[in-house]
Amino acid sequence: TKAELRHVEQMAHSVAGRVGQLISDSRHFARSLGTDRDYATFLTNPDEATKAAMRAKVERVAVANPDVHLIMLMHAAGVAVVSSAPAVMGRNFAFREYFKEAIAGRPFASGMVVGAVAGAAGMFFAEPVRDGNQVIGAIVLRIRASSFATILDEVRRDPTLTPFLVDADGVLIHHPNEPFLYHSLMPLSPDRAEAIRTDQRFRRDSIQSLNMPELAQAVIGARTIGTVSYQSTITKQREIAGFAAVPGHNWVVGVAESRAEFEEPLQQLYIPVLVSVVLIGMLFTGLALVFARTITRPIGALTNAVKAIQKGDFDHAKVPPGSRDELGQLTQTFNVMINVLRRREQEKRRH
Repeated sequence: TKAELRHVEQMAHSVAGRVGQLISDSRHFARSLGTDRDYATFLTNPDEATKAAMRAKVERVAVANPDVHLIMLMHAAGVAVVSSAPAVMGRNFAFREYFKEAIAGRPFASGMVVGAVAGAAGMFFAEPVRDGNQVIGAIVLRIRASSFATILDEVRRDPTLTPFLVDADGVLIHHPNEPFLYHSLMPLSPDRAEAIRTDQRFRRDSIQSLNMPELAQAVIGARTIGTVSYQSTITKQREIAGFAAVPGHNWVVGVAESRAEFEEPLQQLYIPVLVSVVLIGMLFTGLALVFARTITRPIGALTNAVKAIQKGDFDHAKVPPGSRDELGQLTQTFNVMINVLRRREQEKRRH
């Protein structure tokens, strides 16, 4: 049991480390883009010729990194003036949290966000673009959700394991069973539900709850590794999950296994152990019966001999010699006593 718990815990810890590494690399990549002077120069003096050059540049950068879904260069009003995705250009994303943070001069890494244009999920990294000390825009890149899914789904090489990813609000942002994506482990507070609805990060007006309090209590806000046993409303059975916090972010990776699968090795041992117990029980019962007969047989012979003495039949009052234990010594003493009684009886008859 300890070995299996340690296994799911270590699997979660390993996956969380790889997810954290992807986030860290993407954050450094976004930071390098934010310090590129070409973007600041364009935003201070935009023109069509420079715009075409900037677009070609972000397209090359996006193609060079397979994890990047798109790159956007946004001016201070929140409009994507240049993007590697043509459908995004000209759209205003001032309502997004990542833009609000970047335009305020703070680097930002979002949670999982469903795109407003293509509808694809991804994680946004935003860096302010400065002209001197003044923030004049933001450079934003989106990392594909599939890049995180690829890392998580490697756990499924073992078909008994199910990986999942939970954000700081307790919302499932990755699960192999897609209908349960963007469901919360427990009902959200009114403030958090309103914030998610306003931000439209999941493009939903409400977040349905899975009502799994045991799992929610263990993983939401977790900062260490551990295991938890809980009743899953997805599989309708008891499950065991190992979990680990993603380094440098507020996500938590979980690796779940049904209790039936968890206990299968024990069930495989159950029948052999049961058979062994029965065989050993039969063996000891047989030995006990043999041992009991070594006690009851001399006692029975003594009883028959006493009955023969009562009838005066000294010829059948002899007890066969037994073992050398206390019963054997009692038998010998009894036989000596019978011989004494027989001689006395014979002497009486002579007189």
